[in-house]
Amino acid sequence: MRLRQRADFLSVQSDGTKTHGRHILGIARKRTDSQLAGRLGLTVTKKVGNAVVRNRIRRMLREWMRLHGWVPRGWDLVLVAKDSAARQGHPDDFAPDLTKILRQLS
Repeated sequence: MRLRQRADFLSVQSDGTKTHGRHILGIARKRTDSQLAGRLGLTVTKKVGNAVVRNRIRRMLREWMRLHGWVPRGWDLVLVAKDSAARQGHPDDFAPDLTKILRQLS
């Protein structure tokens, strides 16, 4: 249920549709085999912060997705954290961006 290969990330980022949020950029691509579960990939660059900050952002995004619904079946989704994501302290701080992204997928 996670994107792990660089080629998968690149295919989503080249062919996907972008949705901008305040703290998160979402890039989604419809898969050809829509029967498979949706996959999620997280990207947090070094511009956002040090390793502790980047890992905290990834944990918060995964936790929010776990609690509020995962990626819909048949979609690949890459979430790219913006600089302002480093100043967020709770998974619910990402809620407006993530609900907007997931709403556009369904």
